[in-house]
Amino acid sequence: MAQNFKTLIHLSILLTDDELSKALSVWFNEPTTFTHWEPIGEMGKGDSYLSDVYKIKIYGQCNGSSKHIQIIVKTIPKNTSRRLTFRSHDFFRNEINFYQKVLPVLLKFQSEKEMSESYTNYTNVFLALSDGTNDVICLEDVSLENYGSPVRQEGIDYEHFKLTLRVLAKYHALSFAFRDQHPNEFFTISNFVSEEYYDDKHWDWYERFWKRISSVAIDAVEKEYPNTHYVNKVKEFAVPEQYKNMIKAAKDKTNCVISHGDCWTTNFLYKYDKDEVIDAKMIDFQLTRCASPVLDISFAIYACTDQYLRSKYYDDLLKYYYDILAKQINEMGSDSNKVYSWETFMREMKKYSYFGLAFSFESTPFIILAPEDAFNMNLSGDEKRNIEEFWPVAPIKTKEGRLREANNIVHCVDRGYI
Repeated sequence: MAQNFKTLIHLSILLTDDELSKALSVWFNEPTTFTHWEPIGEMGKGDSYLSDVYKIKIYGQCNGSSKHIQIIVKTIPKNTSRRLTFRSHDFFRNEINFYQKVLPVLLKFQSEKEMSESYTNYTNVFLALSDGTNDVICLEDVSLENYGSPVRQEGIDYEHFKLTLRVLAKYHALSFAFRDQHPNEFFTISNFVSEEYYDDKHWDWYERFWKRISSVAIDAVEKEYPNTHYVNKVKEFAVPEQYKNMIKAAKDKTNCVISHGDCWTTNFLYKYDKDEVIDAKMIDFQLTRCASPVLDISFAIYACTDQYLRSKYYDDLLKYYYDILAKQINEMGSDSNKVYSWETFMREMKKYSYFGLAFSFESTPFIILAPEDAFNMNLSGDEKRNIEEFWPVAPIKTKEGRLREANNIVHCVDRGYI
């Protein structure tokens, strides 16, 4: 059947001509009528499991002239079994709330300050709509500004990770300063995001998968560090009870920020000037939560870096993150030593780095997965199934891949985190 370029309701029934016209009018700041669209390339296989993702151009007419915008469209999966199994609406609702009710408040607060370097490391929303079944989020396509994803399987180097930490520090600082100066308003907006991964009510949903990925981690350590104390440590750590500790970490509001929640390689886009990486943007806030910034930092460390980078730069990178965080907090009119001191940060790194390790049990097998080996996400039927059936993660086949997994555990053990 020929593609109908006059409507987008096949992507989501919420993308009506009227909604698109209203969004175009807001975007271009003058009345604009949606006319048609066109597809632009394909998205990477295996890089999006919670959404169906499309890159398109939207065209409209304004005062007799044509205007267009290139966007990334994320929709709830059409496959019913996939949608129900992954609780897609929960994650879409979380991200839409973040973009519409949380981020604007933080950015307005920042706009009232004299900043030497503001947080601008996000993508603008063109349109976001939700009805619980056909949710859709449309974001500007920043690839037009030379932002792009690193190769997931290769990880990122020192310069990329340093920039990643800089972006996270600027982002976290917004919450710390806003919470310090407007505590009631902060906790109001924090209620718009919810914990969608680590909660008692989700254990039945996650239990079988947790056991599977734990066995993969144990296998990697047994093969790469046989007959060492690392084997004993990972066996003590990778138990079902660990999920309870993840819940505790996610619920701790003592030094909370509006965190990103899913800081692995594919959720950062990097901009380059020739061969030099010069900027980055954060995407995919579906797992955003209100918790310690260490949950973001620790996961970014174990999801994005390798043993060589950690052995050479780990302490310096933590200090770099904190220095940027403190500078931003102070410029926004709060005292970083009072709201989140270096000593507090380091205590939380020791207390909660296990969180990033446990989350990396899930991310590492996906990070090293070749595109051609990506899991089939369109299972038959229209009933909710266990996520283990969608993600049948198996022991890692390559030595390089096993070391990526095992060395995360080695680092945590050597640092006394587990």
